[in-house]
Amino acid sequence: MENADNVTLKEATDSDEKGLTRLYRKLYEGDEDQDFFKSKAIPSYFKSGSKVFIARSGNDTIGFVWAIYYEHIKSKGIGIIEELYVDDGYRGRGIGKELVSKAIDYLKKKKVLVVIVTTDPQMEDAQKFYKAVGFKVSREWFYYPLP
Repeated sequence: MENADNVTLKEATDSDEKGLTRLYRKLYEGDEDQDFFKSKAIPSYFKSGSKVFIARSGNDTIGFVWAIYYEHIKSKGIGIIEELYVDDGYRGRGIGKELVSKAIDYLKKKKVLVVIVTTDPQMEDAQKFYKAVGFKVSREWFYYPLP
């Protein structure tokens, strides 16, 4: 995909690590464990069943989405959009929507039955965004809080 802002989308590779790390740090600004990004978070993007798609403007990585495929023995599996981030200066231009579309296309090829995304209730903008791109709200989740 290339749009009027000369933004392109592509599947991330190891060579995109620096740009992904920068965006991941912005996404989790204030997190004290900055070494976590390079040692654990970014490498987990490239595990089997995961795909990361990035948006680039020129040589700058300006957004990403992390899609995960979980295979299940009795079903076709599920897809999860684990992370989505677009730099502040590029929001409102349809880049997030295009990234989500790219992730969903990947998960459709895996023939998943559903694609799930979770957000905190306080993240109203994120909830509005996901509704606007076609996600439905479900109140059927159970969770077990651990100390």
